[in-house]
This record gives sequence, structure tokens and C-alpha cells, in this order.
Amino acid sequence: MLISTSGTLGRYITLDPFVIITFRAILAGIVLYIFCRFRKFKISIANKKDLLKVIIGGCLMGIHWVTYFHSLSLSSVAIGMLSIYTYPVITTFLEPLLLKTRFSKMHLGLAVLVLFGIYFLVPEF
Repeated sequence: MLISTSGTLGRYITLDPFVIITFRAILAGIVLYIFCRFRKFKISIANKKDLLKVIIGGCLMGIHWVTYFHSLSLSSVAIGMLSIYTYPVITTFLEPLLLKTRFSKMHLGLAVLVLFGIYFLVPEF
């Protein structure tokens, strides 16, 4: 329910996207903490080297959500929702770079098709 309402909330709440995401993150953190305590899950990072990865991942996710909510204020909810679910295009480009594998011609072709589709759907930049 929370994911499906993010487009509408991001479009019609007039607060700064950074403020919206900060409060959403705080609320999610509190709910997740209560859930983990209730289910008796251990909430710690076993390996201290993983702490940097967790912090970087959290910062990237925060930047992603802030820019997503900002784009919703500039465009329609339909375009925003369509754009956010094109993450396989980013995966197509990042996976070979991070995993040191070859680019798949089929995946690259499909990614280009998706980007052209988004280009034709967006009225103006």
C-alpha cells in the first residue's frame, strides 16, 4: 500500500522532497525496529567492513527517492511511475561493469527500446 501511494503522495504533497523522504525514512526505521524487536531479530552488522557498504547503499537509496519525488513534482504521476520501474535498464548497464561480464546485445537492444518508449511518452523535457 505504501509503495502504490508514493506517486500520488509525491505529486500532491507540497513539502520539499528531502523533507518528505526524511520523514518517510524515520517512520520506516521506527516501524522496522519495532517489527524486528517483536520478532526477536538481531539488528546488528556482524562484519564492520560491511558498515561502509550499508551506509553507501542507504545514501544511494535516499538520493534515489529524493530525485524520484522531485521528478514527480515536475511531471505527471504516470510518467514518474513508468520511469521508476525502468530499473532493469540501469541493471543492464551496471551489471556487466560491476560483475566484469560481457554486455548482452539483446539486453542492450531492449534497454534502448525502453528508453525510446519513455522518450516518446514524455511530452517535453
